[in-house]
This record gives sequence, structure tokens and C-alpha cells, in this order.
Amino acid sequence: MRRGADRGVALVAVTMAVAVLSVVGVEMAITATTGDRLAANALAVVQAEALARSGMAAARAALFDATGADAPDTLRAPWLRPLEPQAMGQGLVRVTVEDEARRLDPNTSPTALPRLLADLGLDPLLADAVLDWIDDDDVARPHGAERRWYAGAHPPREPANRPLHTVGELLLVRGIDARVLERLRPFLTTAGEDGVNPNTASSEVLLATWPDPNRVAEILATRARGPVECGDLAACTTRSATYTIRAVAQVGPITRTLEALVRVVAGLGPEIVGWRWVPAG
Repeated sequence: MRRGADRGVALVAVTMAVAVLSVVGVEMAITATTGDRLAANALAVVQAEALARSGMAAARAALFDATGADAPDTLRAPWLRPLEPQAMGQGLVRVTVEDEARRLDPNTSPTALPRLLADLGLDPLLADAVLDWIDDDDVARPHGAERRWYAGAHPPREPANRPLHTVGELLLVRGIDARVLERLRPFLTTAGEDGVNPNTASSEVLLATWPDPNRVAEILATRARGPVECGDLAACTTRSATYTIRAVAQVGPITRTLEALVRVVAGLGPEIVGWRWVPAG
């Protein structure tokens, strides 16, 4: 009886050992698979970032070639037309170039800002807070904010009292939250352009800059046929000095987006003023 019992205990022990080894084996296989997946994703990230940088370099080269062109920036200009996705290695890269003169600069066009806010369905009174942030005094506008208000904010801060350096800086301004900023971002710049380009600006920016619906309708109709000249349009330019390049690269499930602001000077290569990796989503 004792020998049979011992054999039974041994069988149970062996069975438990096999079960434990099986669990360990499965976990090791899962770990190895997970490790392979992580390694593959890490490689895809490196490849996607390399593709995005390549796309950025190609766009800068195209802008360098464009500096010699005696032509206005239009939506049909070769250097501003969206390109079809290009296959490079194991991925794809899509590159777009936009002139900054298609946007409104609140540093140089303060009176147009309330109209833009209203056209975008936002509170035009937010312009008071933006202009208080920019101006160099400590006198608050009726719906603005100066040092006293910001001292009581959480966290406390001080108004810049200087021109905006970036559009993202608006998040520090009273009343501007992430939702408002993302609504405004496509229409604003801080590049310091000489004016707004009637050939590339959106209808919202056109109406904010030249608040005459009939004139804006005329601009849109004219530019559908060919370039619009500034003529008697105030705060107008037809050629930008700064451009935003956006390169979106995809390798497998990984997407990386590189965005840069470049300044173009005739005879010199486009200079990168600032850049960022755009967060996914």
C-alpha cells in the first residue's frame, strides 16, 4: 500500500511540475512574442521618423527652387500643391506645404481678431484678453485681463506684454482653453508676415481682414480663374516669407508627423525656425 501511495504522490508531483513548466513555457512564449512586437514597433518608429525627415528635406529643396520663381503663392503653385503619398522603403510619406500669409497674425492685425473669432463661432470678446496679453501696458480692457487677474490664476503667472511667440502660447491667455486653441490654430500665425494673401487665405481669414462679403466673394471668384493682385487691398501680400511644412510618415501601424516652420530668403536655403513632432490623435 505504501509503495502505491508513493507512486500516487510522485504522479501528482510530476503532473504539477509539468503543469508549472507548461505555464512558464506559455508565459515565455508570450513574453517573446511581446518582445518581438515591441522591437518591431520600435524599428517602425525609427523608420517612420527617418521618412518624415526625408519628406521635410524634399519640401525644403522644393521651396529653395521656388525662391527664384517670380510668381505669387497660390493654391495651384507647384510648391503649395499637396503631393500624392510617396512610397519610400517600407513606408509612405505625405508632404504638404502652406504659406503662413494665408493666416491672420494677431500681433500685426489686432482689429481683425474679434471678427475672426466671431466667424469661427467663438466669443469675439476673447480678443480683449489676447490683446491685453500682447500689449505692453497693465490696463485691462473691458473683457481682458492684466497682471492682477493672472496673479490670482492657478497657477499664477504674468501677462507676456509682448507679441505672441507661438500660437500655442494662447493657452496661457484668460479664456483660451484647448478646444478654443484647436479651433483657432489653422487660422492664426505669429510669423510676422507683411499681410494676408488673398490667393491662399480661407474665407474666414479673408472676411476678418477685409470685412466686406461682396469683396471677399469677388476675391474668391477671381482667384478661381487666376492670381489676385493686392491692388487697393490693405494689409495684403501675395508672397510669403515663411511656410509650414508637414510630413506624415507611416510604416505599418506606426505614424509619425513632423511639422516645421521655415523662413525663405532669396539665394539661401530655407531656414528652420521651429519644429515639433505632432502628437498622434
